Amino acid sequence: MFDKSVIVLVVSREILEGSVVDRNAAFIANRIDDIGYRVRTIQVVDRVEGEVTAAIKWALEQKPTFVLLTGGMGPNWDDSSRSCLAKAAGLPLVEDKHAVEFIRNAYRRLHAKEVIADPELNEARRGMAAVPSGAVCYENTVGTAPAVQLRLGSTVVFLLPGVPAEMQRFFSMHVMPVMSAEGPDTVRGERQVDYHGHDESAISNALMDLAKKHPLVSIRTRVQGVEGARTIRLRLVTEHEDPVALNDLLDRAEQDLRDRLGIELRTRPTDASVVGD
Repeated sequence: MFDKSVIVLVVSREILEGSVVDRNAAFIANRIDDIGYRVRTIQVVDRVEGEVTAAIKWALEQKPTFVLLTGGMGPNWDDSSRSCLAKAAGLPLVEDKHAVEFIRNAYRRLHAKEVIADPELNEARRGMAAVPSGAVCYENTVGTAPAVQLRLGSTVVFLLPGVPAEMQRFFSMHVMPVMSAEGPDTVRGERQVDYHGHDESAISNALMDLAKKHPLVSIRTRVQGVEGARTIRLRLVTEHEDPVALNDLLDRAEQDLRDRLGIELRTRPTDASVVGD
């Protein structure tokens, strides 16, 4: 089966200290789930060069389809994500001429807006153009640090800024199109069933049996509401090259689930994306 796995690395001491809440990993996971990719793990890494390098090296050894790293991309002394990727991949750092122009444009823009007094590139600013050999850089029209894309064998690595507004723009404009193109032509669908019960353990055996009977359909549960008015939301998710076969898989799994839980199907969905209850 085609590997559509993703490892997400978040470089941030502030998240580890609890002073900020990570928004980037949740944004990424939500959007790549929509196109059928599976997040294997999300790791928050301290802004320590050795730890970031080790995390990237480990991620590459797992051979996922993508490694997406956010943070550590600015001009500060401890922004080392570019050099850490180079070390983990065994590649030299080289100055990318396009990145130099992207950075120069960014500081001219900030100077024109009177955000900074001096638009010239100093050593720290120019350092953001040093990337692993073979990388492709993308201009940052919101902040200053270019994004970086590097293919290493069967894995594509993206280095993205940690500022959410910058990361989200890069992700939507550059990462998503690449991920969509890399993936197979499969259709992803899901069905949703609400079980109005309070005890997850009461339906555990039924879900275990369902998973064994329908191995191509994954079952996800989420408890919603408060005590006394609690609902267990059950999602059946699968993907297939053939939309007809996909709907057949979901039809059979959903009906089996409803039969086991005694929940009547009031409206038959017309396609895989329509919820069942």
